[in-house]
Amino acid sequence: MGWLSSRSIPAPYVVSPTWRWDGDAGTWSTFLIEVGTPPQAFRVLPSTSSSEVWVPIPQGCEGILSGVSNCGDLRGVNTFDNGASRGFETNESSTWSTTGIYQLTVDDPVFNSTDTALYGRDTVTLSTTTGGNRSEIDSQTVAGISSANYWLGSLGLGISAANFSTSSDSNPSLLSSLKDSLRIPSLSFGYTAGAYYANEAVGSLVLGGYDASRFTASNVSFSLEGTHNLSLQVAMSSMLGMNTFSGTRALLESTDPTIFTIDSSVADLWLPQASCDLFADAFGLIYDSTTDLYLINDTSHSQLTTQDPSVTFTISDTTNTTSTLNVVMPYSAFDLNASIPLYNTSTRYFPIRASANAFQYVLGRAFLQEAYIFVDWETKSFTVGQAIHQNATTEIVPVLPPTTKSDSSNTPRLSPGAIAGIAVSCAAMVIGALTILLLLYRRRQRKIRHANSQNDEKQADLDSPTTQLVEPMSSTIHELQEGQMKHELAARPIVELPGDTVKRHELESMEGKLEADKDSSTPNKKGSIHELP
Repeated sequence: MGWLSSRSIPAPYVVSPTWRWDGDAGTWSTFLIEVGTPPQAFRVLPSTSSSEVWVPIPQGCEGILSGVSNCGDLRGVNTFDNGASRGFETNESSTWSTTGIYQLTVDDPVFNSTDTALYGRDTVTLSTTTGGNRSEIDSQTVAGISSANYWLGSLGLGISAANFSTSSDSNPSLLSSLKDSLRIPSLSFGYTAGAYYANEAVGSLVLGGYDASRFTASNVSFSLEGTHNLSLQVAMSSMLGMNTFSGTRALLESTDPTIFTIDSSVADLWLPQASCDLFADAFGLIYDSTTDLYLINDTSHSQLTTQDPSVTFTISDTTNTTSTLNVVMPYSAFDLNASIPLYNTSTRYFPIRASANAFQYVLGRAFLQEAYIFVDWETKSFTVGQAIHQNATTEIVPVLPPTTKSDSSNTPRLSPGAIAGIAVSCAAMVIGALTILLLLYRRRQRKIRHANSQNDEKQADLDSPTTQLVEPMSSTIHELQEGQMKHELAARPIVELPGDTVKRHELESMEGKLEADKDSSTPNKKGSIHELP
């Protein structure tokens, strides 16, 4: 079983957080990536609705943002060549290859589908928390973004390959490339968003596994839905506000489960208009028609901080609404601040937005402050658990794909369930083999004891003066003519017969055979073997 040893199982890839909190709608724990040669560094957010790497380009800091001196830094762009940078400078990278300007690929109806980006291929580098190791992946699809709709860059966690109309070639996603080059265990990831409010809780991102210390496990599993299996959809049956200005309050009017998509690419919770109205009443929110945000004044904020209300979201799989899971968001998870380009100064707001239609019902990063998600693209399933806010310890668990590769050059990789099944099967085989050997040994011992017992009895009969084998004869042996033999007698002296190979039909009388068969309970060996499993 050496191939199941710990050295045979590839380790998950734990992406290094920057320990910086960035964003225009709330401040979020970002992760460091580098693009190009020489590398240009960016602080980005994970995206569950994209498979690509997005980074800001200098054009994103032009126009109304041209007067913002630190625009690049606000958008997560680190310094480059010993100076401030306003975005990814493609002409400074010797490994950049331009593909063209295309519409951004994202499986999320909340985003403006008309936004475009400068696409190309370049080297992308990630850093890991274990020993400061770095991974360098060549020829990755990179989109240079300038639209303010996507303020920070993003690290796509999907698995769909990038395709462009000018080329028949497809480029694998970053996650797929990492699995092949770094041999991470599987096409999976675990993620929870870190926010400044929770004692500077840092976000957690694990590729090829999850961090068991960051959430409370549940037995509810969700199936992946939507285009390219990129939609993390759940059925919402209840949103219950507790200890609000209106006391306990139902915040979802629908009596039937409502489908929501979990998407880390957006910050807010996009809800039905009726739910937004209920939230506004329960938490004293003020709607700003200019930005479409819901604000909180200082008086309401002070009262809510004292009351410490919460909202419990009850979710289930879209195909099985009987098994439910609760995720609780305290008021502190809703206490966010919006800044440039939404407001010139930091403004407290409540992260909900009204959806234009049912396709825009989304649970964004605000929800993922309190929910840890683990997504397994290979089994087309994901799990959600109540997040645990801590940064001190980790319990990284690798997740193996459901199938193994037979190629001897690749180490077989199994899922935890498959490993358990193999262990049980092997144990059953060993026990079965030992049982068969024990039965065969006992049967052989019984046959040996029975044969020895028969030989002893026959030898005793031969030695007895009253039971000589010549008794049936009408005359003594010395009266036989030379060369003549009686069929009733043995052809050679009995003393020459080996004691352990006496054939029953040569020695025993019919009466003795019947008696022996009567006393013996040993079954036929051949028949017994046919009866064994």
